[in-house]
Amino acid sequence: MSEVKNLDAIINKIGFEIAQIIDETMINKILGVLANDGVYAMWVYCLDKLDWKYTEEEEFKKNQLYKFIEQLNKLPVQIEINSIELKVIHSEFNKIFDLIKEINKLSKEIKNIKDKDEKKKKMEEKQQKEKERNKILNKFFWKLSNDIHQLLFFKDIVEKALIYARYHAKTMD
Repeated sequence: MSEVKNLDAIINKIGFEIAQIIDETMINKILGVLANDGVYAMWVYCLDKLDWKYTEEEEFKKNQLYKFIEQLNKLPVQIEINSIELKVIHSEFNKIFDLIKEINKLSKEIKNIKDKDEKKKKMEEKQQKEKERNKILNKFFWKLSNDIHQLLFFKDIVEKALIYARYHAKTMD
């Protein structure tokens, strides 16, 4: 019974952290897409609506999509279910974070390069890393959809985290 209590506490904490990075309106929209259309649709919607690109004004880690993925990554790790699949999910997310760090580094390097050929080469390298990142993320959501039990469990905990995030966001306003 204590596991359920701990799971709820973890989801509550993650919901609070989501409310820190995404406003109430966007949380409601993401929750609606998740509830009506499923996990993959939620992912595609988030890709479209949340910031993903590096900007000079803010650190890459402050971007909404990155932070949201970071929170989703905490779910399988902190739940500690004896599941190989959840460990694989966490491993995939870690690959993504490593790539994001490389992309961030390349973006900063490109900004300082004067030579056009060198700049072009670095841009191509950055684009390749972004493609690799997207491929891993899409693979994650595709793999998740292959196991209905994992998918429904993941959907339930993300949905609950978003519901908690909505309530946290309401209290912050």
